[in-house]
Amino acid sequence: MTSSFGLRSTGLVVFSGRLFSAFTGLLFSLMAARWLNPAGFGVWEVIITILTFASYPIGTVAYWATRDIARGRMVGRTALLTGALLSGAGLAIYLGFSVFTYSRVAAAFTPFLLGALLVPLSYWSSTANAIVNGYRPSVYGYSLVVSEVSKIAVAYSALYVFHLGIEGVIVGLLAAYLVQSVVSTAMVKDTASEKFDLGEVKRWSRLAWLPAVSYLPTSLAVADTFMVALLHGTTVVGTYQVAFTVATIVTYASSLVFAMYPLLLRGSDARLPGISLEFSMLFTIPMAAGCVALASPILYLFGPKYLPGALGLSVLAVMFVFYNVSSLLDQTLLGTERADWGETPSFRRLVASNLLFVPTVNISYGVAYLAALFITLTYAMAAGFSVSADVTTWAAVQLASTFVFMLIKVRRASRVAKLAPGVSVAYYLVAAALMALVVHYAAPVLAVESGSTLTYGLRLLSVMAVGGVVYFGAVYAMDSKFRVLARALFSKIR
Repeated sequence: MTSSFGLRSTGLVVFSGRLFSAFTGLLFSLMAARWLNPAGFGVWEVIITILTFASYPIGTVAYWATRDIARGRMVGRTALLTGALLSGAGLAIYLGFSVFTYSRVAAAFTPFLLGALLVPLSYWSSTANAIVNGYRPSVYGYSLVVSEVSKIAVAYSALYVFHLGIEGVIVGLLAAYLVQSVVSTAMVKDTASEKFDLGEVKRWSRLAWLPAVSYLPTSLAVADTFMVALLHGTTVVGTYQVAFTVATIVTYASSLVFAMYPLLLRGSDARLPGISLEFSMLFTIPMAAGCVALASPILYLFGPKYLPGALGLSVLAVMFVFYNVSSLLDQTLLGTERADWGETPSFRRLVASNLLFVPTVNISYGVAYLAALFITLTYAMAAGFSVSADVTTWAAVQLASTFVFMLIKVRRASRVAKLAPGVSVAYYLVAAALMALVVHYAAPVLAVESGSTLTYGLRLLSVMAVGGVVYFGAVYAMDSKFRVLARALFSKIR
C-alpha cells in the first residue's frame, strides 16, 4: 500500500513537472518552427540526433549510478566526476559526425560547431538525472520546471531579439541543460557524501558491456532522423519532427509511474506494474485521442507549412500509446531483475537475465524499424509521394514496429509481474472517444484559423480545456476509483 501511495504521489509531482515541460517544450518548438522553415528545423533535429550519438558513452555511468544509489550506495561524487571525464570522448564523437554531416545536408558548419557546447552539459545533465532517478525521483519534476522556464526565456531573446536562427535554439537548450544540471545536483548532494571511488569506476568498467548494449537502442531510435536527412533531405525531416514533437506529449504520461523503477529495485510488490499501467493510461489515452482529433489545428499553430504532417501526427499519437506500455514493460523487467546483485555478479547470470533481454529486444526493434523505414521511404520517394505521404509512411512504419516488439515484451514481463490493468481503462477509452468527438466539432467554432499566433493559441487552448472537462467529467461519472482519487486530492488541497 505504501509503495502504491508513494508511486502515485511521486508520479504526480514528476507528471506536473513534465506537463509543464510539455507546455514549455511545445512553446520552444513553436518558436523554433515558426522562425525556421521545415528544412531549417530539420537541420536542428540532425544536430540533436548527433548529440544523442555523442552521449552514448555516458550510459555506462548513468546505468549503474541509478541502480547502485537506489540500493543505498552513495556513489554520486564518483558518477559526476566520471561523467565529466567521459564528456571528452563524447565531444570527439560529436565533432566527427558533424564534420561528416553538415555539407551532406546542405547546412553551414557554424550551428554544428556551437552545438558542441551541448556535449559536456548533456553529460552532466544525464548523470545528475540518473542520480535523481535512484535517490529522489520527485526532484526531476522540480528541476524540469526551472530549466524549462530558463530555456524559453533565453530562446525567446536569442530568436526574437537577437535574430540568431538555429544558433538561438541551441543557446536556449544550453541554458536548459545548465540550469537542470545545477538544480538536480544541488538537491541530491547527499549522494555525493562519499569520496571518489576508483574501485567503483573499475567495477562499472568491467560491467560496461551491459549498459553499452542497453543504451544502443537509444541511438538506433534517433538514427531514423539521421538516415532520412542524408538520403532524402531535411524538409521531410523537419515536417515529420514537428508532428513527432507534438505527439511526444503522450509520453509525458509515463512520468506518472516515474517512481516504479526504484521501487521495484528495492523489492516492491509484483502487482505494482499493473497498478502503474492503469494509472498511466488515465492520461496516456486522452492525450493520444486529443492529438488525433486536433492534429490539423495544432500543426496550424506551428505554421501552415507544417500541415502536411497532420495525418502522420495522428498515427504517431497512437504509436506513443504502445511506446508508453513498452517503456513500462522495460522498467518492469529491469526493476525486478536481481542477477546483478553483489560485487561480482556472474557473467552467465547476466547474459541470461532481463538486463540483457530488454536491450536485445530494443536493438532488434531498432534494426528492424530502420530497415523497414529505409525500404518503404526509398520506394515512396521513387514513386514521387508527397511530403504528407512520406511523413505518414514514416509514422506508420514506426507504429507497426513498436506494436510488434511491445508484444514480445508483454510475454516476458507477464512471468515476473501482474500486468493486467483494471476495468478503469475501458472507462478511459469511452471517455476519450467522447472527448475526441466533442473537440473535433468544437475546434472549427472555437479555434478559428485567423488572428495572431497568441490569439489562435488561446483559442486552441480553450478547445483543449473543453476536452479536459468532458473527459474527466465522464471518467468521474463512470469510475469509482477515480472518484476516490479525486476526492483524496481535493481534500489535500483544502
